[in-house]
Order: sequence, then C-alpha cells, then structure tokens
Amino acid sequence: MSGWDKGLDLEATLRKLLEYRRFIRGRVLRPRYRAALRDVNILVLALVNGLRISEAIESYYMWLESNGAESRFNVKLAKSRDRYRLCIVPGIFDKVDLAATKNLPRPRKQALNNFSRRNFGFNTHSLRYAFINYLLSRGVDVPLVSKIVGHKNLDTILAYIQSKRAQETLESIQKLLGRLDKRG
Repeated sequence: MSGWDKGLDLEATLRKLLEYRRFIRGRVLRPRYRAALRDVNILVLALVNGLRISEAIESYYMWLESNGAESRFNVKLAKSRDRYRLCIVPGIFDKVDLAATKNLPRPRKQALNNFSRRNFGFNTHSLRYAFINYLLSRGVDVPLVSKIVGHKNLDTILAYIQSKRAQETLESIQKLLGRLDKRG
C-alpha cells in the first residue's frame, strides 16, 4: 500500500483496539493507564467514524464535556473553516471512561500517532483508510463514502480508489503469472 494506506482491515484492527482497551480498563485505577484508555478510545472513535485524528480528539472531548449524555456530534472538519460532519460515539464508552479520562488534557496529534505506532504498529491516518476501504468493499457508493468522510471534492477519494485498484490489479496479474509459470 502507498502513502497513508497501510492496508488495515477494519474488523481486525477494531478487535485489536478493543482487546487493548479491555486490558487497560482492568488497570484504570492506576493513573498511568488513564491516558492510555483515553488514547485507545480516541483511536476507536477515529476508526468507526472514519475521522481524522484531530476530529476524533475533538469528538471525544465533546462527549466528555456532555458527561456522556450525548453520543452524536457535528464535528468541524479538520481541513475546513465552515464544514462539519457527523460523529457517533460508540455505546461502549461509559461511566468508567468518563471518570478515568474527563480530567486529562487533550492529547497532541503527534503523541497519539506515536502511541498508535508503538502499541499497534500503524499510524493514525491508516484508521481513516481502513474505514474507507471497509465501506467501499461493502458496496457503499463513492459519493456517499466521500460525504461520510468529509471530502468536499469527489476527486480526492476517486484518486485514492483508482490508485488502490491499479495496485491491486497489477498484484493480481503478478499472482496469475506466478501460478501459470508453475504449470508450464
């Protein structure tokens, strides 16, 4: 995969994040684990909504400020002055998350990216591409995917899709060549 797309599978990545989250929640009474809980929650939020990490941070803190009473937020797009998109906070976030993380400062984007690389081996923007790939592989049409992830211009997502499909096509031809060569 090229650029930010590291070929993450959304479901496998979500399982990995949730497993880590369960581990951390069992230790949340220790102060050093609270930041880890906040960080993994933000990564989950980014993954299941296709958010940029700055949008996920903003959404998580909007949820904290509502004391968990709200689960749907219109979050300002990171690359826009006046455009917003819907973010839905997962129902798994609860009173434990609130109590453990509400007084923590907002993490910096780079700190979250470092946390993600150190604990899971991928950068935070890969979560966005995993979400996009997941939707596309399930037949969601390109204009709707573009709208969901907040792309103003369809060309942005089309360029990504075309690059990805071109790479997949070339790889499949190479595999075919390998299979045919073994027969002859």
